[in-house]
Amino acid sequence: MLSALQKSLAGSSQAICRRRMATIAPTLVQSKLITSQSKPTTRNREFIDGREKHAHLKTAADPIKPVYLTLSSFTAKSNSAKKAVALDPTVFDHPIRRDILHLCVVHYLDSLRQGTASTKTRAEVAGSRRKIRPQKGSGRARLGDRQSPMLRGGGVAFGPKPRDFSTKLNRKVIQMGMRVALTMKLREQRLGVLQRINWWSHKTATLSSRLVGLGWRTGTLFVTGESEVPARMRLASRNLRGIECRSVADLVVYDIVKWRRVVLDLAAVDALERALGKGLLRISDSERVVSDVTHSSVDDIETST
Repeated sequence: MLSALQKSLAGSSQAICRRRMATIAPTLVQSKLITSQSKPTTRNREFIDGREKHAHLKTAADPIKPVYLTLSSFTAKSNSAKKAVALDPTVFDHPIRRDILHLCVVHYLDSLRQGTASTKTRAEVAGSRRKIRPQKGSGRARLGDRQSPMLRGGGVAFGPKPRDFSTKLNRKVIQMGMRVALTMKLREQRLGVLQRINWWSHKTATLSSRLVGLGWRTGTLFVTGESEVPARMRLASRNLRGIECRSVADLVVYDIVKWRRVVLDLAAVDALERALGKGLLRISDSERVVSDVTHSSVDDIETST
C-alpha cells in the first residue's frame, strides 16, 4: 500500500515539473537570444576586430614571386639583349639578420684555429727540485726550487695548453646565415650570375683584361655548381690576386661576407636553392632565364673597381 502511494506521488511530482518547464522554457530561450545578441565586451571586441583584420592572411595569401637578376656574360657584347635570371625569394630575399651572420662567421673562424699553443708548468720543467736557499736567515725573499714561475727559466702559471677552439652551431642556423649573406650581396648589387663559369684560354692575361672590362678585376669570388672548377678557368685565375674560384660544395658564409663580389653560375644557383630553399617556389630550367626583361624589380651587379 505504501509503495503504491509513493509511486503515485513521484508520478504527480514529475508531471508538475514538466508543466512548469513548459511555461518557463520560452522565457529562457528569449533571454538567451537577447544575451547572445548583446554587445561584446571591450576585450572580446578587440579579439573580434583583430581576427577580422588578419583574416585575409589565412584565406588569400599573396603568391610568391621570384626575384630577377640580370644575367652577366663573359663574352656578350654591350648592345646585345639583356636576359634575367629568376631566383627563389626564400633563398635570395631573406630578412636581414646580422646576428646570424656574426654567429656563422665566429663559428667558422673558431674552426680555423689550430689550438697548438703550449707551455710548461713548473711540474714539467726539467731540473733539480732542491730549495734554492734556506727559508729564513738570508734576509732575502723566500724561494722554492728553480721551476718557480717567478724565476727566469721556470714554469708558466696558467699558460696555454693544446685545446680545441671549435664551437657548435646548429645546421639550420648556418643555412639561415647563407640565405642572409646571399640576400645582402643581392641588395648591395654585388651578386652576379653567369651561364657557366668557364674561359676559353688558360692564359692569365686574357682573363685579366676581360675582368677589367667587366669591372670584376679585384675582390671577386667565382662559385661553380660543378664538382670542380673548369681546368682553363682555374689555370687562368690562379695567378690573379683578388680572384678566386671554388665549388659550391666548399662555399661557406664567411666567403660570401669576406669577398666584395660573388659571381655564381646557373648550376650553383640550382644547388643553393635545392639545399637552402623551402620548396614554396619551384623554378624549372625553362623558367630560369627570362629573355625579355620587362620586370621593374630586375637588379644588376655593380661593376665599379
